[in-house]
Amino acid sequence: FNHMADNLEQQFQELEDAARRQEDFIGSFAHELKTPLTSMIGYADMLRTTEVTQEEQFQAANYIFKEGKRLESLSFKLLDLMVVKNQELELRPVKIRWMAEDIKGMLQPSLKKLGIVLKVIVEDASLMLEPDLMKTVLLNLLDNGRKAIEEGTLYLLGRREEDGFALYVRDTGKGIPKEELSRITEAFYMVDKSRARQQGGAGLGLSICQEIVKRHGGTMTFKSIPGKGTMVRIFLEMPEIDLG
Repeated sequence: FNHMADNLEQQFQELEDAARRQEDFIGSFAHELKTPLTSMIGYADMLRTTEVTQEEQFQAANYIFKEGKRLESLSFKLLDLMVVKNQELELRPVKIRWMAEDIKGMLQPSLKKLGIVLKVIVEDASLMLEPDLMKTVLLNLLDNGRKAIEEGTLYLLGRREEDGFALYVRDTGKGIPKEELSRITEAFYMVDKSRARQQGGAGLGLSICQEIVKRHGGTMTFKSIPGKGTMVRIFLEMPEIDLG
């Protein structure tokens, strides 16, 4: 009887947690839409009804354009999240070092302007992946690392480990409080909401990353020390492919 009571209590707690996450999702989604839409409507109405200078006209149009692009990006991310959950992935052999170097080439110019160094140390291995989706994961994680540091070093590491291959993304930034770590992969959840929105974030990146890694049969875990940085580990339980 006590065992049944404990099980029921656990189930009630899980239902409450699920309801809380759903409420947070809906509230965050509404906020993400309402704030820019209100401002966009206000600026559009000003352009429609008021005589403004050319500079004011440009500023208003620029704001409407930027917020429109952000909402477009948000809608694509939501679509990505839905598609990834429902589609069958087409895995193919990928040279992981080549992928890492390709990512480095994509990010190097923008990171250099910010005074951030990206170090890539990845063992040569061929793995069965959906390359575009796995590249999305690594780019998201590195972008989060970029946002966490003013200047410093980002690391993308990869090595063979027992029964699989592990990828690590590490930054030397401000870190994540312990109480936040368990929630950071929830859709729309952001540790620093004001900073994330200023930098164009919507709190969807890690949700999509988590789902992509899961669909590869892998796991994604986080370790963080406030004031010292964060490390994300992606472990893929798969044998290496011999491409000859």
